[in-house]
Amino acid sequence: MSKGGGNVPSGNGEFTLTPRGDRPAMHVAPTEMPKAESSNPKDIHPSFEGPRYRPRWLAAFICLVIGVLLLVALLDFSPDQSSLNTSNPVRSNLVGILGAEYAAYSYWLLGVSTWLLPVFLFWMTYVYLRIARRLAATRVVAMAFCLVSLSGLAAMQSTFFTDKAFYTGGPGGYLGHSLYHDAFQDVLGVFGTALILGTVYVVGMLFILTHDIGQEMEKLMQRFAEWRKKRAALKAAQLEERQRQREAAAKAPPAIAALSPAAPAKGATQAPMVTAKKAVVTAAEDPLADLPKAAAPAAPAKPAPEPVPAPKPTAVTRPPVAPTIGKIELNIVKPEEPKKAKASAPVEEDKDYIRPPRTLLRDQVKPTGADSEEEHRQNAENLLRILGEFGVEVTLGEIHVGPVITRYEVVPAPGVRVEKISGLDKNIALGMRAQSVRILAPIPGKAAVGVEVPNQNPTPVGLREILESEEWAHAKAELPIALGKDVSGKPLVSDMTKMPHLLIAGATGSGKSVCVNSIVASIVYSKGPKDVRLIMVDPKVVELKVFNPLPHMLIPVVTDPKKVPAALKILLREMERRYQQFAKVNVRNITGFNNRRRDKPEPPPPEAQAELAGVADDIEIPEHLPYIVAIIDELADLMMVAPAEIETSIARLAQLARAAGIHIIIATQRPSVNVITGVIKANLPSRIAFQVASQVDSRTILDGKGAETLIGRGDMLFTPPGTSKLVRAQGAFVGDEEVGAIVEFLKRNGPPKYDQAVQAEIDRAAREEDEDDLGEEGEDGDLGDDEELFRQAFEVLKSTRRASTSMMQRRLRIGYNRAARIMDLMEQKGIVGAENGSSPREILVDLDTYQP
Repeated sequence: MSKGGGNVPSGNGEFTLTPRGDRPAMHVAPTEMPKAESSNPKDIHPSFEGPRYRPRWLAAFICLVIGVLLLVALLDFSPDQSSLNTSNPVRSNLVGILGAEYAAYSYWLLGVSTWLLPVFLFWMTYVYLRIARRLAATRVVAMAFCLVSLSGLAAMQSTFFTDKAFYTGGPGGYLGHSLYHDAFQDVLGVFGTALILGTVYVVGMLFILTHDIGQEMEKLMQRFAEWRKKRAALKAAQLEERQRQREAAAKAPPAIAALSPAAPAKGATQAPMVTAKKAVVTAAEDPLADLPKAAAPAAPAKPAPEPVPAPKPTAVTRPPVAPTIGKIELNIVKPEEPKKAKASAPVEEDKDYIRPPRTLLRDQVKPTGADSEEEHRQNAENLLRILGEFGVEVTLGEIHVGPVITRYEVVPAPGVRVEKISGLDKNIALGMRAQSVRILAPIPGKAAVGVEVPNQNPTPVGLREILESEEWAHAKAELPIALGKDVSGKPLVSDMTKMPHLLIAGATGSGKSVCVNSIVASIVYSKGPKDVRLIMVDPKVVELKVFNPLPHMLIPVVTDPKKVPAALKILLREMERRYQQFAKVNVRNITGFNNRRRDKPEPPPPEAQAELAGVADDIEIPEHLPYIVAIIDELADLMMVAPAEIETSIARLAQLARAAGIHIIIATQRPSVNVITGVIKANLPSRIAFQVASQVDSRTILDGKGAETLIGRGDMLFTPPGTSKLVRAQGAFVGDEEVGAIVEFLKRNGPPKYDQAVQAEIDRAAREEDEDDLGEEGEDGDLGDDEELFRQAFEVLKSTRRASTSMMQRRLRIGYNRAARIMDLMEQKGIVGAENGSSPREILVDLDTYQP
């Protein structure tokens, strides 16, 4: 102990305070840092605890020296230094003969991988000095595998390291050449060898350079999990902050109204901040959180805090949303006004056809109270408010105003899922008090989501407006049809020849019949009977019967469902006949046939040209072939009569009849899978869906949802030809008076020229299929066309002595219906008995003496 007192270190690392006089000595630890650091068992800092593994200085020194010698020998190597390349070495290596021979033989044996040897030695030097415990025999084995695999990989290529003076054994040396060319090339091929050797090389390097691969991957996954937790916490904090800002913004207008007149002069610079979206939120936070603090920035203007309670009545009478959201800038895209064509559509070749004037159609009547900008502003504010209530952050985009609906485009904020917006259609309809809302998420070709809301004052779409537009006059279509207007108010004109077939489906009263009327009106306005002929099927009798006097009609409107299969078979026969005509004149479709050169030289005689199978020699070649459009209304009723025959005929026509100029339009009000079968739907690419009852019906028609959200009265979804995206449109309206006026005018072209042969064949086929009418005939002379067939059946029965319907089918080569009808006639005449299950009927007469 020192005499004057002081600090003397004790043996245990503490300091002893040596007092003056007789006061006892007091031991104090002046700093707690060494104790705190040493108390943590995980901290092994060298300042307080020695390294757990001491450096191996001798091994590190040996590796360093050998590595330097090998590196210098390789860098200074020249082919004329070694006896391997020349018998008289003329140069000496910096490492001497040993270095030159090592470099030559290592290049020959290992190739380019010999450069890994000094690298591995330097890495071993580092390991011996810093982390000696990480060097094990397994890592030395891994280094050997890396050398071998790199030699094999180098031997697979012949672009780099090809200097034969240095790499006498090839890029991979003798080892790599033997490994690849002698062992792996024939067994595994190039790809398999590269995959295996590359995997071995990469895994080996990872094993050499890392302490524990599993532990390193675990650390990486742990860091990734921590990052996800931090990100989730940050998003939760941001969501909570946005929720708090929305709550503050909902209560902000009274406070803003109270504080706004406080500083009329000096606070004028803050007025623009209220109109901006972000500034509204920050201005709302201060007065709601603490009103005295909100008044504090206005301290230079002393009268500012005084009028705070005065304007309260004004704040109450003001609308709650107008001050904040009412400042949104609207980008309204007005509906396009169809431009009237300066010149009418080009007249077709049929000079004798008198087209109806457009004055027979009514002009469009615009509603008196059209949707104003304020209504669109209010709808946009309500939309943003509703989405904000569900935590969906969006910004308002363009507003497309259509004749019946308006599409509000919203751009989701980063991180907002589109599916979250599409699931809020019912909530948006509830909040906006709309009949239905359809969400298009996303809009094709745009980075936005469309919310389609019905207009309070819809504008009807007339057919006359479309027929007078430039889109109709300049439409380069063989068979144009006017469908209506899309969402932006643009006329929707399509080409029937490109569809080439159309399916129209929807609930009762949704607009199917009006759509069919508009299609027929479009056809008679654009083409004459020389260019287009119509076949109509109407089981309900009252829908299409009005079109019977049209000169375009090929046959009268078919109203008997039993005649429909025969009419479809006539179309199939006509299709096959046209293809034979096309083959005869060497054209591919009806357009090429009608536009062919009439002054072509006569074809060579049949014996001079090769025979074409399936083409009749005596087939007649007409000058012009018209398009044939078959319109089938109410497919569901027809499928109940003969589903197999109708489905097969429609499928064949839909698959093959396009080039022949035969097109089908099918309408039905029951869109079920029993009516619109998979075979029919697969061959009708263009579809129009009106309002349906459920999403299942929408998927049956369009293969997707959307039709159940339509509002009816002509609102439709259309699939254009050549694309799968849906186009929402408002169908063109054609009233019964307009249809009657058009038909009455077209009577000036004379009565329709029906094809009597086709009509007679259809009637005959219907009579053959009519079992009930023929079954009631019991007289001998009332067999009609089946009298000869009955005699043949009796002869078959007389020769076989077996009364069976299936036997009659096979022997007479007729269908089941006709065979069963003949057996019923024999039963009525008393020739055979009643049905006996699967057994043949009993023969009641003497077949040898009986005369039919």
